Amino acid sequence: MPGLIGWLSRKFGCTAGEAWPLLLQAARAGLRVGVSFHVGSQQRNPGAWDRPLGQVAQLARQLAAKGHELAGVNLGGGLPSRHVDPTADIETYSEAIAGSVATHLGPRFGGLMMVEPGRYLVGDAGVIRTEVVQILRRASDPDRRWVFLDVGLFNGLTETLGEAIRYRIQAPGDGSGTGSVVLAGPSCDSADVLYETYQYRLPLDLQVGDHLEILGTGAYTSSYSSVGFNGFPPLTSYYLPATAGSELTS
Repeated sequence: MPGLIGWLSRKFGCTAGEAWPLLLQAARAGLRVGVSFHVGSQQRNPGAWDRPLGQVAQLARQLAAKGHELAGVNLGGGLPSRHVDPTADIETYSEAIAGSVATHLGPRFGGLMMVEPGRYLVGDAGVIRTEVVQILRRASDPDRRWVFLDVGLFNGLTETLGEAIRYRIQAPGDGSGTGSVVLAGPSCDSADVLYETYQYRLPLDLQVGDHLEILGTGAYTSSYSSVGFNGFPPLTSYYLPATAGSELTS
């Protein structure tokens, strides 16, 4: 909406204090004004929206005191898909957010209310199928196998940078047990290590040529995939019909 003001992080947006004169100036210019904010991607705290909504309410009161109305609020994204770390169900999030909206903006808030549930909607609809291309033991890390995959940081798994997103991984095996691994991508770039700190465990009988399924990769993977970095082609995407039990596969 015209005059929409947002605050996000150091790179974008502004503080609530900085937003106030911008909102007032826009409102005085005859624009319908609103506020957007973002609580962080893959947000696992359902109460994370409460504090910024309190700040939004304060801005709304300041506008009202000047004879203007807050026309809308964009709650941003943050609703999570399912990865290794546990997350609450969507009902828990909706109840927490609705409670904060009612507490801070009142049950009769008439402005436009928006949310951006992209990751929640599409994350779990995607699976990356990857092949094991090498398994090594390193003298510097004798207790773990290094498992190299044919997809890595530059082939769609950018969100593993800093191990920020820990995807669920399915692997074949005969049930003989699992062991700790480091997971790395195929390129020669030293940054192309997916998981080294978090202790993933894969079957002891894992072999070169086996396939792993990386789950919950429907968001920010194929669109992140580089075009020809180190000679690797971008991810090929296959789309299955939206029927019961089907998944979007990247």
